[in-house]
Amino acid sequence: MVDVTDVRVLGAIEVDGAPVRSARVRRLLALLALEPGRVVPVDRLVDDVWPDGAPEHGEAALHSLVARARRVVGATALATRPPGYALELAPDALDATAAAGLQERARAAVDAHDRASLLDEALALWRGPAFAEFADEEPFRPVAVRLEELRRELEDARAQTDLDLGRPGDAVARLEVLVAAAPLRERRRELLVDALHRAGRPGDALAAVAAHRRVLADELGLDPGPAIRELEARVLAGEPAPPVVVAAKVTSAAPDAANDALAPHPGPALIGRASALAGVTGALGNGPVTLVGPGGVGKTTLARHVAASVCGSFADGVVVAELATVAAGAEVAPAVVAAVGAPGASGADARERVPAVLRGRRLLLVLDNAEHVVDAVAELVERLAATCPTVSVLATSREPLGVPGERVRPLPPLTDDAAVALFAERASAADPAFAVTDANREAVTEVCRRLDRLPLALELAAARMRVVSPAELAADLPVHRRFLRSPHRGGTSRHRTLHAVVDWSYRLLEERERTVLDRLGVFAGSFTRAAARAVTDEPDLDGVLAALVDKSLVTASVDHAGTGPTRYALLETVRAHARERLDEAGATDTVRRRHAEHVRAHLERHGQLIGPDAARRLSAIEAEWDEVRAAVAWGAEHDPALAAATVAQLSDVAEVRMTPEIFTWADDLLAGGADLGAAGAAVHAVAAGGARFAGDLDRAERHVAAGQELAGPDDPARPVLAFLAAEVALFAGRTDASARAAAESEQLGDGRASTLATCTRVLAAAYAGDPDAVAAADDLDAQVRATGDPLLVPWTTYTAGEVRADRDPPAALERIEEAVRLAGEVGEQYVLGVALVTVTSLRARAGDTAAAARSALASLEHWRGTGNRTHQWVGLRTVAELLAASGRDEQAAELLGGLLTRRSGGALFGADAARLAALRDDLAEHLGDEELERAERRGAARDDDGLVDLAREVLRAP
Repeated sequence: MVDVTDVRVLGAIEVDGAPVRSARVRRLLALLALEPGRVVPVDRLVDDVWPDGAPEHGEAALHSLVARARRVVGATALATRPPGYALELAPDALDATAAAGLQERARAAVDAHDRASLLDEALALWRGPAFAEFADEEPFRPVAVRLEELRRELEDARAQTDLDLGRPGDAVARLEVLVAAAPLRERRRELLVDALHRAGRPGDALAAVAAHRRVLADELGLDPGPAIRELEARVLAGEPAPPVVVAAKVTSAAPDAANDALAPHPGPALIGRASALAGVTGALGNGPVTLVGPGGVGKTTLARHVAASVCGSFADGVVVAELATVAAGAEVAPAVVAAVGAPGASGADARERVPAVLRGRRLLLVLDNAEHVVDAVAELVERLAATCPTVSVLATSREPLGVPGERVRPLPPLTDDAAVALFAERASAADPAFAVTDANREAVTEVCRRLDRLPLALELAAARMRVVSPAELAADLPVHRRFLRSPHRGGTSRHRTLHAVVDWSYRLLEERERTVLDRLGVFAGSFTRAAARAVTDEPDLDGVLAALVDKSLVTASVDHAGTGPTRYALLETVRAHARERLDEAGATDTVRRRHAEHVRAHLERHGQLIGPDAARRLSAIEAEWDEVRAAVAWGAEHDPALAAATVAQLSDVAEVRMTPEIFTWADDLLAGGADLGAAGAAVHAVAAGGARFAGDLDRAERHVAAGQELAGPDDPARPVLAFLAAEVALFAGRTDASARAAAESEQLGDGRASTLATCTRVLAAAYAGDPDAVAAADDLDAQVRATGDPLLVPWTTYTAGEVRADRDPPAALERIEEAVRLAGEVGEQYVLGVALVTVTSLRARAGDTAAAARSALASLEHWRGTGNRTHQWVGLRTVAELLAASGRDEQAAELLGGLLTRRSGGALFGADAARLAALRDDLAEHLGDEELERAERRGAARDDDGLVDLAREVLRAP
């Protein structure tokens, strides 16, 4: 017999570094390694060791197999423990457990060098996929998936540690391999972009963002997350990479491993809660801990895992008192007494007996599901704190207990990745044929999102995979969410359906709390107290909101560090329930109208993006964007004039952000043919702006004309329409007409559009050869800088550079690059794009083709993301020049041929027309007329996206 040193499951099953020859013994050891230290019953082992059918004498066959396995691992490691067997190993003797332990140690390590060593040690444990030959079978699959996720987390952390150590080059080399292995894992893309930026490769960083945007759009139809977009903005703005600060080395002694023999079985595997488990565990012993969160978020499951993990730290173990079946506060104490194992008392006698039976014991008391008897539980916990200091208390509730010294630990919904992993694990348990694949991942992710990433809701939905597909479930959820039902016969009735989970909490509310909650259901996203007041009539709204937050039906995001308002939100499941109640009360239309009118008023207060607080106004609008979208949608159906008044206030936002849906709203309202009231001219202005960006200059001119016909003498849309007329005329090469329309806009108003019209007039003068244009641009720039307007300064800076482009290219480049930086800082998308086009042209003309290629690529990705065809074609003209300058004549000719067939880029005139005419002559000389015409025909045959793809491919080529 041997004494085993280690068992390895991170790859093929091995013992002490040697393969296990018998497939059946490998399977038995793998099954026991799924739950090291836990007893696996004989009947379950028989079923799992022989999944295709147990032998006639299954238990005898298992005993014989155990004897063979003990010759491999030893009798001590493979112990007999009624009613089955257990694999009993030291924590680091099983590589999967050792990897998790190394991860925790790495997270706690202050010194980055120590962290790197620990992560390297953990990653070295993998020799292949966990459980190798068994990874795709039950019951191995969920654990194998979880261990693969652990491996990816370790790999990501190792790359981050390279950055922490100031080794961006090492990080890039590591991350390029990791990104190729998991192209949809956004954290890796973020790290790669950051590493490239720190390595002094901003162009490659932007290319990495562009590649990620393309993959997300092609595979999932999604946009990159806020973190990677923020990184992109910093790179575009030319911000320096953050400095590296390596912390001094700190050492600490690790405590002895705790004996967990008394640990209660924690129940289902815990997915996505490692940090929450560590946080709650660390809080124990310093006062009562209350785990709070909405129904179905997994408080009970986490509490059971906490109990299992800390049981060995308490001499008298863990006591779990389940309070869900307790009907009244008077029954709390008897339930605790019974859980302790000392029944026989009730009423007041029981309240006195709880301290008596617990006094002097060192244990953890778990009070599960306390929200409906919270007063009685709070009284009991206070009594225990005074009389039983060696008893630690962990409560789960949908609201805090409100006792002295309480440490509240909110439990939020799962992250996106964890939600998908949990759904996959539970769905495969319901139907072994189920797996998350590239084909169904988008639908699974949508199901998780619609269910607020609540573990209980995901489990109920996963059970449906036996009868419906993820896509069918995602489509059905908006209507049939309430009918999701648990397939398990155990458990409380309030957890049997998703509707029951929410309704349990709803029925515990006071009447006025229910009324407010129902009305808050009208919000599509988060909201402020001011917005809540607009749709409710509750005098003590602050008090009711606080109560709903405490009861986990409303969440609150408090801006402790800044001056922003607190924002509240409802989970989707709660929102759906509230809307049902609102419908039942017949109040939906009334409340939705109040909501839409509030949104319009909010936009009227903040929609004029002019002056030193313009960026703050823009942020105030974007914070309410979900509500804007909902208000426009409701108004379009029920009150088109109200929807038009809302869209009319978005003219400035549309210019700054180039948001496609704003233009779509305007087009749809106009196409509907309803009376749009006083906002009709402004809606035409918004639609004209969208047509101009889309490259349809004829349609833009028609909208301008229609708007000007509708606009009265004092209509605020008049200067906007005149500015748009100036822009369209400039794009068409009609510089005189552009100057006249711009001057009209300047005379009509003093808002953002009028200042932009001044920029347009100065540019038209410069393109027409006016020698005074430079002085006019500098005067305008000085005036706007004096106002401190953060959204207009990028435009005037760009204008001051653009007018110098043909007179003084170095001075022009300096100003245009400043405009790129300023625009990136505030998110002024329009001027950011046009400035990148000019930067590309100036760099190409200066002979810096590498830098020009990087900015050209950034420009193309920018215009593609915003849908601006007009300027995309202008940018492609510059790319054609750049390709020819770098000797790629055939690709330049193909690109030029495609551009010459497009009208949406506006007419060629002035210096641009002269340069492209000279370019075509040069290409004809280099390629010959016949080859030039063939290349131009290939370009003309490409569609719009194909032409852009050609440019991107060539720019990326070495």
